[in-house]
Amino acid sequence: MKRALSQYQQIRHLSLRRRKSTTTLNENDTSTNQAKQPLKLHEKYGPYRKGKVIGSGATAVIKLLDVQQNKIESYHHNNNNNSAQQLTTTTNNPTTVTIAVKTFRKRDRDETEREYHKRMTNEFCISKVLRHPHIVETFDLVQDHKNRWCSVMEYCSGGDVFTVLQDFDLNDTEIDCLFKQLLLGLQYMHQCGVAHRDIKPENLVMTPQGVLKITDFGVADVVQTCFDDNARESRGQCGSEPYWPPELFTGIIAEYDGRALDVWSAAVTWHCFIYRHIPFLQSCTKDPNYVEYLAKRPSRTWVPLSKCNQDEKECLYGMFDPNPATRWTVDQCIESKWIKSVKICTSEREHRHHILS
Repeated sequence: MKRALSQYQQIRHLSLRRRKSTTTLNENDTSTNQAKQPLKLHEKYGPYRKGKVIGSGATAVIKLLDVQQNKIESYHHNNNNNSAQQLTTTTNNPTTVTIAVKTFRKRDRDETEREYHKRMTNEFCISKVLRHPHIVETFDLVQDHKNRWCSVMEYCSGGDVFTVLQDFDLNDTEIDCLFKQLLLGLQYMHQCGVAHRDIKPENLVMTPQGVLKITDFGVADVVQTCFDDNARESRGQCGSEPYWPPELFTGIIAEYDGRALDVWSAAVTWHCFIYRHIPFLQSCTKDPNYVEYLAKRPSRTWVPLSKCNQDEKECLYGMFDPNPATRWTVDQCIESKWIKSVKICTSEREHRHHILS
């Protein structure tokens, strides 16, 4: 965390320093100032080959870059990281690896420079300190040759789960495997005091080994630090409406439990895994599908869960609890009979996924 925060401070100071007018400097001052300048993307990772754009949004563009593997290995060595994830090597050169580079767009006109840097570095600092098999690893935050800030990340060549759902029919074993991996990643995040707040198939990616990883921490929130006895509430509506829990639609609650939001979003994501569409446009009484769910919930006869066995129903109805105070936690889901019985893919061991073979 200290390393990540020091980079955050470096970014802020560098930005402020560039805004100040330049005065006359002697040669010693000039050389000292140049020595403090952070390395650019090409200077730090060597010559690279640009690949295709794999993602584009309002705040950033994600491209693939092929870089020398020893540059990434050097990063892990310098950061004392002994749990480096398996990287994707290029087919024509085993010494070259493919990484994902998220290039942040320039700040909006209605956004101050302070707000811009806070938003950008908040995402980096959170993702940088999370190290788990089911979370995309973030390596670095650097500037490119055009002085645009770039987040350097692990590339998962299996693609995002949203695309997988459009292109393939998943069987029950594959769906259970992916869902448990999602819950394991969320469990780790919540244990670290972080709420993702934008869980959906588009923000889940896969490796060729069938390992699911959570990505995109643009609206993630630190709800509890090591100095806090209790978690604090999150504020603000973020993410996608179809994945919001009911408490975000009341218009009354200004604060909410970000981790409970993640659990509801994960349940909606499960529905997408099974049916390839969302259960409700909004989880409020304006949506007739949600009204039907509320009517069927007491008798446990909601149609989307009708084919589930008793153990699956117990967990999913717990996750789809409209009351955030009694909604199941991720720990409860992991300890349920259903999830305990599910075997998952790992980077070392895989059961065959027909969508990846």
